[in-house]
Amino acid sequence: MLPDLFQSSQQYKKFFTESLLDLLDSDQLGVFILVLANASIQAQIQRPLDPALKLRFSQLSQQLQTLSNKQLQKIPPDDLAVFRQLEQLGYENLEPGQQKFLGVWQLQFNQLRSFRPARNSQKTITELHQPFDHNGFHFNKPFLAKEILWQGSLEKIPVRFLFNKFPFADYHTLVLLHPESNKPQFLHSEDCAEMQQVMQSLSSLYGLGMAYNSLGAFASINHQHWQCFVREQAYPVELACWTHNGGELPYPVNVESFLSLQEIWPRIKTLQQQNRAFNLFMRADRGYLAWRKSQGTYQHAGWTSGFAWSEIMGNITALRRVDYDQLDSAKIVREFESLKIEA
Repeated sequence: MLPDLFQSSQQYKKFFTESLLDLLDSDQLGVFILVLANASIQAQIQRPLDPALKLRFSQLSQQLQTLSNKQLQKIPPDDLAVFRQLEQLGYENLEPGQQKFLGVWQLQFNQLRSFRPARNSQKTITELHQPFDHNGFHFNKPFLAKEILWQGSLEKIPVRFLFNKFPFADYHTLVLLHPESNKPQFLHSEDCAEMQQVMQSLSSLYGLGMAYNSLGAFASINHQHWQCFVREQAYPVELACWTHNGGELPYPVNVESFLSLQEIWPRIKTLQQQNRAFNLFMRADRGYLAWRKSQGTYQHAGWTSGFAWSEIMGNITALRRVDYDQLDSAKIVREFESLKIEA
């Protein structure tokens, strides 16, 4: 039987928000950052959590002042670095997320995401398949246990939902199939078949979507994971105006639509064999596969940290206020053109 939180999108959103509030009891800096980041981009989450977040920030700042250097070294370095940036900025000065339209494109301002550790997203990737690194960052690290939203079986498939620590989509989670298997960020036919099954089992979640970044397409972690969101509003790639949806306008990057992951699997297999970076975006009844230049093989604009699945599908993240205020459609299209692979 389907767990209660997956019975409807309303129940899922309620469970998501309540779980964030429960996490504020934790003394882990990383957990606090996760809750703050999820609240800061969605007003419906931030409003009920803001008083508790403000108090917890003050408490954690005071606790850090009492720790010795030896105790500080036990805190994950990335978490400590992000929290120190928050202290320098000041809780009251952290700007909430904002969104607007630029023609067909969607633009969001996400200040806290600018603090995110780069990990693999800043490396030049020439091989899409790389061995799993047990010593590197991965999702089975013990300190990530508190960041699990839910885990169990769906369609007899072991599944884990983790909060996204630096989210950029509504009710944003990371989804791992067979999480203990420690598979690298590389797909096989059974991965696609099982994700299709999982999505079908979650059909009661209106607005559900799944996305995937290959290595080279700004996947930051080499542990196989999908990105899940619940958002009723269409992404620009889903609009009827584009040729891949039967319209007349060509999309500014190579993209094709499909009805299921099994249908598109042969194309994914070919791209992986060619070491060609790609991004996937899936809804319940349609999906999109985009292939593009690999990170490090082209120079992306200074206003972006790189186009991953959300940007490729038309929802652009600006990390600085000046970019959010000054960006226009022409600059967005030029960025698409810089990573497009010509036939």
